Formats: sequence, C-alpha cells, structure tokens
Amino acid sequence: STMGRKFHSLLLATTVAVGITGTASADVNWRQFEGTTLNAAFFTANYIDAWWRPMAKQFQKETGIKVKMLVLQAGQIRKKQDIMLAGKDSTLDVLMLQMDNRGGKLTAAGHLEDLTPYLSDASLTPADYDYPGDWLGGCINTERVIKGQSHNNIVWSAQAQLLHIRKDLFKKYNVKVPTNMAELEAAAKKLTIDENGDGKPEIYGFLSRGWGRLTTASFASYLFNHGGSWFKTTADGTKVSNINSKESVDAFEFYGRLIREYAPKSALSNKPPQNAALYAAGKAAMHQELNFWHGLSDNPKKSRIAGKSTVILVPEGPGGSFPNLPTTSIAISKYSEKKKAAWLYIAWMTQKHIMVKGQNAAVPMCRRSSWTDPTYKAPTPGWGSSAKHAADYGIAIAKPQAIAIGQMRDAAGEVMNIAIRNGDRAAIQAAADKAAEFMTALVAKTETGMDFIGVMPSLGKRMKPGVQQEPIAADGMDKLGQ
Repeated sequence: STMGRKFHSLLLATTVAVGITGTASADVNWRQFEGTTLNAAFFTANYIDAWWRPMAKQFQKETGIKVKMLVLQAGQIRKKQDIMLAGKDSTLDVLMLQMDNRGGKLTAAGHLEDLTPYLSDASLTPADYDYPGDWLGGCINTERVIKGQSHNNIVWSAQAQLLHIRKDLFKKYNVKVPTNMAELEAAAKKLTIDENGDGKPEIYGFLSRGWGRLTTASFASYLFNHGGSWFKTTADGTKVSNINSKESVDAFEFYGRLIREYAPKSALSNKPPQNAALYAAGKAAMHQELNFWHGLSDNPKKSRIAGKSTVILVPEGPGGSFPNLPTTSIAISKYSEKKKAAWLYIAWMTQKHIMVKGQNAAVPMCRRSSWTDPTYKAPTPGWGSSAKHAADYGIAIAKPQAIAIGQMRDAAGEVMNIAIRNGDRAAIQAAADKAAEFMTALVAKTETGMDFIGVMPSLGKRMKPGVQQEPIAADGMDKLGQ
C-alpha cells in the first residue's frame, strides 16, 4: 500500500541517516528477471558509447538482465524497427524513438505498449521515481503527439537545436552576441572574415544545414521565432499547412539568405557530422546544430577550437523564442514477450542517480534533478544555461509533425532549396504555396479521424524577459559590441 511504502521509505531514510547504507528503491527487487536477455534497437549517437553502453554493463551486474543492443544510423534503425513492429516480431523488446518523428505513426498503429500499469506497480517502479514531478516541462510536452494517446513512452534526452558560437572571435572583433535576428545577421556579416586578402573567407559567419529535408530541424526555431509554423488549425478545427503564411515565408527568406551569404558552399550538401567537423576545424564563427555536438568541438584530440566555443539560445524573433527540443524517448514493443523485464530496464536507466551520470557525460537529460545535482558540471556555463532553458521552454518542432512525416519534410525542404539557391521573395512564396497545398491534402488523406496535435506555437510557454540573455551573460559575453 502507498501508506506502507511511505512508512517503509521513511524507515529507510532514518536508517541511512544513522549510517547504514541502503537505497531508497529497496521495494523493487531488481533481480526478479535474472537470466533474461532483452533486445534493444537504438540510434547511433554520441550518447550510446558515453552512457547507454557503460550503464548496460552496470545494469547487468545489478539485475542479471543482459541487454543486446542493435545500434544503427537513424534512418536504418527506423526502417528496422518498422519492419519488426509491422511483423509483430516478439524478439524486439525496447526501442528508442523521437516522438516528434515517428511517435504519431507508431502510436496510431498501436505498436507501443501503454506504460501506465508499470509506472503504478510498486514492484516494478521505485518509490522515489518521481515521474512526472522530476521531469522538465518541455520534455513532458513532447511525449504525447495525438490527443487521447496512451502513455506509451518515457522521454529521457533533452538534446536541443541551439547556436554554437566562437567566444574567441566574438571577443577579438568585439561583436555583440546576438539576442535577436537583426543582431544575428549583423554578427554573421562581421564574422565572415577574409584573413589573407585573397577575396575568399577563411572563416564563415554562419554554418547550418542547407540541404533539403535535413534543414527542417535546424530551421525550426527560425520559423517559429519569426511567428511562422509548419501547421495551423482553421476555425473549424482542421489541421492545415502554414508554411506559406507571411511569417513563415519571412523565416525561409531570412534563413536562406544566411546560408547563401555567410556559409561555405559545402553547407548546401553537408550532413550534420560534416558541418560539425567544419566548425571544429575553425571554419565558422557560429554553428546552428544539436547541442551534443559541443562534445566534438571541445575535444582537443579532434578539434582546433577546444575551449573556444560555447552554446547560446537561438536569437529571438518577431514571434518570440521557441527552442527546438527534438527529445528522445524509450518505449516497449507491444509484441515483446518480456515486457516487465523491459520496463525494469527503462525504470533502472531513468533513475535519478543513473541519469545524472549521463548528464555528466554531456548528454542533456530530462530530469530536473540532473541539472541541480551537486556532482553536475556543465561543459561551459553558456551550454548549461541554454540547455536547461531549452529543456524547460522547448517544443518538439524539428519536423512538420504528421503521420506522413517523411513527405512533409521533403516538401518543406523543397521550399528551403529555393530560399537558399534563389532567394527571390516571389519564388519562395510560390514554392511555399505549392508545398502547403500538398501538405494540407496529405493531412486530410492520412490523419482522418485522428486528433494529431502537430505542435502549434500555442503549445510553447512564453519565455520570461532576460532568459535570452542568460547563457550569454553566463560566459561573460553580455557587454561585447557596445
């Protein structure tokens, strides 16, 4: 009973206080599924080697449960998961996914297990688990993508699409660190630098994704900050595309101009790892990308700019400030035959003392306590401040959330190709009108009878005055350019 559990925890707390060690989660028998092997399908990312693999070893020691990880590039693992789920393959137990990407599709198909019964089972969930109480608001917001959706995932990683900046260059040239879009363009212009006078820049002012569908993730905050969005709801509640609104086209035009005028030509075809390597090689003053890439630019073995970069929020626009939070969740396959053991793995991995280990490996976590833990030290003050605010204020806008998400991203990417390569306002508007018509028809065709939230700006909470400046001030850069 809850009463008994509370008393038990109280008793335990007293015992710990008088010097006998114990853990607050003693009411879960972690060895109840000893000898079980779980199959997990995960993305390739820096956090796999930094946190998931070492923790799986510790998990096996503590529980006797072995976790076999299949780790592939995002596109490949999604295909693999889709095939296994469609075939109701009972050998897949645990899967990693981004709810803003395939959450809607997998939820609608009924492929993911409802976790509510496991969360409320005292023999499977530690008494001090504190969910959702200890989870940051932005993270929790991303767990549900369809109204009335069952609770079918636990969000754990709060990676965010933020602006990486070269502290040394901003200081050397006394450039104001941008808090709004006009300042961002001014900084990009000033920091596109031809050092040897050959007419070609050695350092580019701005670097970001410039190729088709991949741009949706890096462009999202610029779109929403300008007052645009992927979708809107009409008066009668119909979800339609909004990428051809004046504000959305303003955003396409602005981002397209930044890439065209202040980024290297290679940005037009680069994938994120190539851009991250360019930034680490010292070729750009600002880099728009996921904040975990700071680990590469700060690694003295792999980077020429170690110790010289920090991370800030994407500057505010006329529409406000919407940090893009493409969180990562963990879920259980509906067809797994080892669901309780799979849940034990999720519950164990997402405990306070385990998540703070990830936090200290520069993997931003969704637990509030990971950010305030006395052992936690941010890679830079700006990184810590911007990541924490993004996890609190952020929304999952990296892609046009929909069932037919791949086609939606392609459509938005076509508009971006025109915005970057052509830049003419009328041409961008025409491309946006065409894409919007296609997207709206696709929603009608694929989402009938489904209340797909689709993440509107109204879902984000208004950023308090001064928050935009905090990461900049944290690194002592708020007085530059004055």
